[in-house]
Amino acid sequence: MTNFLIKHFIPNASDVKSPAVRQRYGVVSGVVGILCNALLCTAKIAAGLLTGAVSIVADGINNLSDGGSCVVSLLGFKMAGKPADDKHPFGHGRIEYVAGLIVSFIIVLMGVELAKTSLDKIFHPEEISFSWITPAVLGISILVKLWMCFFNRKMGDKIDSAVLRATAMDSLSDVAATSAVLAGFVIGYWARVNLDGYLGVLVALFILYTGVSTAKGTLDLLLGEAPDPEFVKQIQQEVLSYPEIIGVHDLIVHNYGPGHSVVSLHAEVPCDVDILKIHDTIDNAERDLKKKFDCEVVIHMDPIDVNDEHINALREQVDGVLRGIDEKLSMHDFRVVDGERQINLIFDVVVPFSYDDEGKRRLLMTIYDDLKAIDQRFNPVVTLDHAM
Repeated sequence: MTNFLIKHFIPNASDVKSPAVRQRYGVVSGVVGILCNALLCTAKIAAGLLTGAVSIVADGINNLSDGGSCVVSLLGFKMAGKPADDKHPFGHGRIEYVAGLIVSFIIVLMGVELAKTSLDKIFHPEEISFSWITPAVLGISILVKLWMCFFNRKMGDKIDSAVLRATAMDSLSDVAATSAVLAGFVIGYWARVNLDGYLGVLVALFILYTGVSTAKGTLDLLLGEAPDPEFVKQIQQEVLSYPEIIGVHDLIVHNYGPGHSVVSLHAEVPCDVDILKIHDTIDNAERDLKKKFDCEVVIHMDPIDVNDEHINALREQVDGVLRGIDEKLSMHDFRVVDGERQINLIFDVVVPFSYDDEGKRRLLMTIYDDLKAIDQRFNPVVTLDHAM
């Protein structure tokens, strides 16, 4: 069914980098979600009123909130597809993350409301009348929600959408909620015990966990999470494939929404090459990276001296000191100001985020002492950078 919908309602579905295609995926997912949740809501509320089961009515209202979530997602995709303008030069792609966060809040809200309803049923139990219509409706609802979970997950994976993945998790939590309501309804009928309230509390806790975990995922995207290490590695390898570029550092990936990234980095080049030639190489690297990885790229050129034996020997000494302190440390932008009484060794050290302020202070002291132990004339001038 998912492939059928994609084939007939999403033109050029394979071009998932296109904002128009992404928007179409979101629209199809939103419309399907609204229709399915509206039907389930109507059926469950009718079954709940027929039997007097508050938990079934609450489950129907939960589907109503899911329909509202689909509306939010639909609007989010529509707004995220807007082109860049004067106030938003990098587009509106992050609105999709905001929509995912709103969906997560709705999930949490429904978990709280379901918990309140379930606790009320524990303290004020009511007799429930049995009808075979109810388990039939709930069973169909479970199957529909399972399909919606797989549907939204597949759609979300195709376009790498946090919103659709959050919607898929919401559908999965609904499967758990409806399954518990169905189990309580059937067990209550055969064993003559009322378990609806207790099962409802367990389901509410699961829904709350789902909402919080999906909110964390979208918050990480909004706050700016670390880029995929594999993507960073591919960028570095591509840049270093140019013979004139001998090193890469300060690589930063700026995420402005799914499919819209800006990459900036420093490329180390020999200082004695023709400036026009190396500038042409940098331009080619930017164009090739943009074409291959579908992202904007800005490369800063860092000239370094690679032919001076004295400087190379000092660089190797400093690099050896850093490796002796911590294998995770690396260095770039190495320069030397040589004098008779003092040799300034100027360089940047890339440190992991695990180093706190005290750790950085101790690191600087260790670097200073270790280099002084090699030659008292050494005067390290060190700047600490964080590794991406």
